[in-house]
Amino acid sequence: RASSPPNPAHGGELAGCRQHKAVQGRGRRVTVDLSEAFALFYKNHSGPVFRTLLAGTLNRAAAEDATAEAFARAFAHWDTVAVHPNPRAWVLRVAWNCYRSSWRKWESRWSAEPPEVPPLAPEAWSDPDLVAAIRRLPQGQREVIVFVALGELTPTQTARVLGKAAETVRSLLFSARVALHRALAEATDLEEDDD
Repeated sequence: RASSPPNPAHGGELAGCRQHKAVQGRGRRVTVDLSEAFALFYKNHSGPVFRTLLAGTLNRAAAEDATAEAFARAFAHWDTVAVHPNPRAWVLRVAWNCYRSSWRKWESRWSAEPPEVPPLAPEAWSDPDLVAAIRRLPQGQREVIVFVALGELTPTQTARVLGKAAETVRSLLFSARVALHRALAEATDLEEDDD
């Protein structure tokens, strides 16, 4: 049986974990158990997953709920998720599906229009002009751009997460990039006029 390279998510070599630090510099292979592998996965990916959902949903509470639910499900099925070719994409898909599912439940309870989304407080990691431009994008473009830019997924992976055709995702991505380029150029022009 051929030996495959260790999968860090499934107890492979993990720089930065406790065992690695203990034997660092000794040239030894370091492995960790599944719970420590999940803890490291969570530490490295919970922030980016949350930011992706926040930018895609424009709703902090919904993004927090969906992110927490997705990571809880990942932990419950870690033996499967850990060997997935892209565990973060798996978590993003689950988080996005949780958000959509909660939205459908909300829609079925209420016939009125959903409440207006309050403006997001500026995040330390965000550019206010970029956030405003992303908020103005149509929902399909916004979803695609945040999964590609913040979620660091390829268009093909994004298509799988969103359940859309890859060509559709590429078209939406192109349109989103053009719209963001124009919006940010206008914001820059306005700032220069103020000087």
